[in-house]
Amino acid sequence: MDCGCAHRWAFRTWGGALQEQTDELAPAVDHEVTVRVTHCGMCHSDLHVQAGGFDMGGGTLSSLERSGVRLPVTMGHEIVGEVVELGPEAIDLALGDRVVIYPWIGCGACPVCERGDDHLCSRAVRNLGIHRPGGYADLVRVPHARYAVPIGTLDPARAATFACAGITAYSAIRKLHSLTADDHVAIIGCGGVGMTAVALCSAMLAPRVVAIDPDPIKREAALRHGAAMAFDPGAPDALKTIAKACAFDIAGVIDFVGAESTASMAVNLVRRAGQVVIVGLFGGEFRMPLPMFALKSLQIAGSYVGSLNDLRELVALAQRTTLPQIPLDLRPLAQVNQALADLAQGRVLGRVVLQP
Repeated sequence: MDCGCAHRWAFRTWGGALQEQTDELAPAVDHEVTVRVTHCGMCHSDLHVQAGGFDMGGGTLSSLERSGVRLPVTMGHEIVGEVVELGPEAIDLALGDRVVIYPWIGCGACPVCERGDDHLCSRAVRNLGIHRPGGYADLVRVPHARYAVPIGTLDPARAATFACAGITAYSAIRKLHSLTADDHVAIIGCGGVGMTAVALCSAMLAPRVVAIDPDPIKREAALRHGAAMAFDPGAPDALKTIAKACAFDIAGVIDFVGAESTASMAVNLVRRAGQVVIVGLFGGEFRMPLPMFALKSLQIAGSYVGSLNDLRELVALAQRTTLPQIPLDLRPLAQVNQALADLAQGRVLGRVVLQP
C-alpha cells in the first residue's frame, strides 16, 4: 500500500466544521508504525476539542491552543486498523496485524511513561486526535509500536471503543474497592462511556448497578445492559427517590457527565465512607462544605481515560470472555460532521464508529 499520503477530515478554525484534506506522510522511522484505519470511534470529548477548550467554571474556559494544540486538528482517538508500514526498529508487530491504538501518548521516556501511564505524563503530551493527527483519516502514524495492541479475532468496531470508552470505564471502575454483590453503584450519564461502564461494572464487580440519565431511551438501554434500576435525575425529588430505592446504601458513584449538578448529586447520594469517581468533562465548579469530607468520610477521585496496561488488560479480557455489548452506530467517515452534530444533540445511543 502506498503510504505517501494521508486523507483526513480536519477542522481549520476552532468550532469550525471538518473538511477533507490530503497530507504527505513521510516514511516511518525508528519505532514508528503506520496503520490503515478501518474503524474509529467518536467520543463526546471530540466536541470539546472542536470547540477549543473546556468549561472550567466561574466563566473560565480552558484553551487547547494555549496548551500547545495547533490547527488544523484531525480528531479521532478510538482507532483500529491494519499495520501497513513498520519503522526499522518497530518490533513485535507484523504487516497485516489488526491492532487497536493507545492514543494517550506522553514523552515516552519519563518514569510515568515507562510504567505505562503515558496519559499522566507531565513532560510532553502527544495525544493522537488532539496534538497529533488521529483516526478521522485513512492512515494514522503511531509514534511507537508499543502503542499498537493486537486484537486478533475481536470485532474491530467494538475493539475501537476500547481505546477510550472502554479503558475510561474500566479504569474508573477499578478505582472502586471493597464492593460486594449487595452494594449499589450508581452510574451518572449513560452515553457511550457510561453505557460501557454499566455493562463492564455488571460483568466485573457484580454489584447492583443504578443508571441515572435524563434520556428514557438510554435508561431503557442501561437496563438491558446490566443495570438493576434506572432513574431520571430531572424528576421531582429525584435525589430522595434514588436514595430510598437503594435503601440509602449507595457504596460508589461514577459521574460520567462531570457537571456541577451531577457532581453534587453524586456526593449527596453516596453513603458514609462511600466513593465518588468523577470522569466527565462537561465542566463547571465543584462546591461542598469542607466539614462534610470528614463527617461523611467521603472519598473523591478523578479518573482520566486509562493506562496502556488497562488497554492491554481489557483486550485480553475480551479475548477470554464475551463482554456485555453496548449499541454501536457504524457510519461512513464522510458523515463525520452530521455524526458530531447528532452527538452534540444527544441523538446517539451507545457509540458512533466511523469507517473510512
